[in-house]
Formats: sequence, structure tokens, C-alpha cells
Amino acid sequence: MKITKWSLVLSLFLTTLIKVTAMQDKNNIREAISLCEKAIIVYDSNLLQKAKEILQQNNSDPAALYYEALCEYKLLEMSSRPGNESLFEKNYESGVANAEKLSVITGFESEGKTLLAAIYMMKIANKPMSAVTLTSKIHSLLDEAQKINPDNPRSYLIRGIMKLQTPAMFGGSIEDASKNFAKAIQIFDKEDEVDKIQPHWGYLESLAWMGIVQEKLENLEAAKFSYQKALNVEPDYAWVKYSLLPKLLEKIGK
Repeated sequence: MKITKWSLVLSLFLTTLIKVTAMQDKNNIREAISLCEKAIIVYDSNLLQKAKEILQQNNSDPAALYYEALCEYKLLEMSSRPGNESLFEKNYESGVANAEKLSVITGFESEGKTLLAAIYMMKIANKPMSAVTLTSKIHSLLDEAQKINPDNPRSYLIRGIMKLQTPAMFGGSIEDASKNFAKAIQIFDKEDEVDKIQPHWGYLESLAWMGIVQEKLENLEAAKFSYQKALNVEPDYAWVKYSLLPKLLEKIGK
């Protein structure tokens, strides 16, 4: 009886410990996600790296793995300039590996393929010659992502960026870019609020890129509207606040 009693006590203790540990892990993941979001908003690579390191410690959880890959994608954006080759390659290799893992995890297939396409896109930005092999791969991944989930706004955002950045002779189109950004924004505007641990980034980026498209089309007031809408959502969004909107206002003389 004593053995049975102590076995029961030990079992209850271990069960409680496991639950507490799991809860702490979830809290750590949520804190890292918040840090990742803040880093993206204020464009801070040090904060982003810190978030990535926390997420790496918990990446057996698909949500943590997703945000680790997102951190790597955003670090690629911030390190794509000349002189950051070693940092770029490190994040590129791990980002590809993590996004590939996500692409076969139930519930993350569409998001994983979209992130993988985005990471490949950054490779093209860093090494333009890689477009020869990666462009078709990117669009295939986005096709697959949209087939799995036609309402994944991030897939339209990434396709829009690709269409805008690709020369017309190779399939680029500012009109197609505009349609994709508009589709992403439309989905975001209709989307119900989701648990912050689920993928939900991309609204600010979609508004910013739509503003860029409108500028290129000489629709300056429409561009201003898009930038201001982004700042209405997030007043500290650094890319729009300190770069895109001030340059536009200077251009239109306001």
C-alpha cells in the first residue's frame, strides 16, 4: 500500500511538473513572438536575433519553429546589403531548413511554403543570378501555399513583392503586384483576430508595398493613404514612419 501511495504521489508530482514546464515554455514562446514583432516594427536586428535565440530553445513546438523561421527571413532582409555575407548565409541556410520542416507539419503547410518562398526571394535580392533557378521555384511554392489555403494573405504579399521586383521581361508586372497586395490587404481587413501565437504578420508590409506601387504609378495621394493607414495600425512602424512617408511628403511638397 505504501508503494502504491508513493507511486501515486510521484505520478501526480511529475504530471504537475510537466504541465508547469509546458506552460512556461508557452509563455517563453509568446514573449519571444512579442519580441520578434517589436523588432520587425522598429527594424532592430539585435532584438530580432534575441527573439530567434529564445525560439530556438523551444523549436520542438511548431509555433516556435515558425517564428524562428520568420526571424531568419527578417534578418535576411536586414543583412542583404554588401558586407553581411556570412550573417546572410547563416540565416539563409537555417531559414530554408526550418521553412522546409514547417511545410510538412499539419496546419503549417501553407505558411511554411510561403516563408520558404520569401527566404528564396531574399537569396535573389542578395545574389541576383540565383533568380535563374529560384524564380520558378518561388512561384510553385506560392501556388502550392494558395492551393492549401486560398486565404493566406502572406502568400499574396510575397507574390506581390516578387512581381514588383522581377523585371517585366522575366514575368514581373506592377499591375500584378498591385492586385496581389490588394488581395492580401482585403484578406487582412476581413480576418478575425487570431491568437498571437499563430502566424499573423504581414498587414503592415502589405500596406507599405501597396504604397510603393502607388508611388510608382504616380498615384501619390493613394500612396499617402496607404502609408498613413499603416501608421494608424502601428504608429511606430519604422519603415513607413522614417523612410517611405517622409520621402513621399517631400515629393508632393507637404
